[in-house]
Amino acid sequence: MTRFTILPVAALAFGLSGCAGNDQMTAGGRDVLLGGAGGALAGAAIGSFTASAGVGALIGAGVGVVGGYLWNQHEIAERQAAERRQAQLNAAYQRGVQQGQRSRTTQ
Repeated sequence: MTRFTILPVAALAFGLSGCAGNDQMTAGGRDVLLGGAGGALAGAAIGSFTASAGVGALIGAGVGVVGGYLWNQHEIAERQAAERRQAQLNAAYQRGVQQGQRSRTTQ
């Protein structure tokens, strides 16, 4: 009986995860969608063993969406930190080039 409940949820989760390959979807949307689909699938699987696969899928989807959103926010923060580090390196390099040019002209 639970196998028949898991199959539609699994099909829905895999179908939605196929949308993640869309070039027009943002990285944030993709992370949230994959988190929700994966959470629904995991929730349905766990729910089928305990009580209700449908309730498990809903809870799993909610947790997955939140997890996907948090992962996306982490990725954004990491990207911004890397951009700041690169800007600092570029600025230090330019200062070094300018100091080298000044020291060459004063000699």
